[in-house]
Amino acid sequence: MVTLRTHQLVAVPDLPPLDIDVPAGAMVALVAPPWLGTAVARVVVGLAAPVAGRVLVGDRDVTDLPPLRRRTGYVPAGGALLPHLTVARNITYGQCRQQRVREVADDWARALIQRLELAPALGLRPHLLSDAQRFRVALARAMACLPEVLVVDLPAALDGIHLAELIDRLALPKTPGLAVLLCSADDVVLAEAPRRFRGEVGGEVGP
Repeated sequence: MVTLRTHQLVAVPDLPPLDIDVPAGAMVALVAPPWLGTAVARVVVGLAAPVAGRVLVGDRDVTDLPPLRRRTGYVPAGGALLPHLTVARNITYGQCRQQRVREVADDWARALIQRLELAPALGLRPHLLSDAQRFRVALARAMACLPEVLVVDLPAALDGIHLAELIDRLALPKTPGLAVLLCSADDVVLAEAPRRFRGEVGGEVGP
């Protein structure tokens, strides 16, 4: 597993640059209002270009790479599930078309379903799920492509969701774990991340 770092990253014009360092196996929170957290998350995963700065996954500079080549999983605010697909198809939709994933995709998808307790909902469509279920489906979809790092945009707490516990369920044996960047401004959500960076000013505010 690898680290996630940003160097002098400016996701939104007229804001100070942001340096974030997320070690493998750690969860680091970006403390920011929802609009800014979402903007940073989208830049880190490659859905938007930065105003300035770089994004690094391990020793790779991924700033100019498309999302699928970054090996970064993303749980967007609200989950952004595809409404016309069942839970099962939403999860497998996230499997990247890479040889290293195809070889283990089916077994890993089954493991995700069990670990996130989604088996009873596999035939349902998103509108029939609770908010917490939709979040777990979005998390399974993000993890289905075996990402090296994970970005979670969770502006507000969800009943029944304890992010640190869910991430622990997804840890692969004999690995240091994922580097997880959590974007939120909710105190309940932020309580799960021991390290935090303040997005408004671009500086670390301590553990």
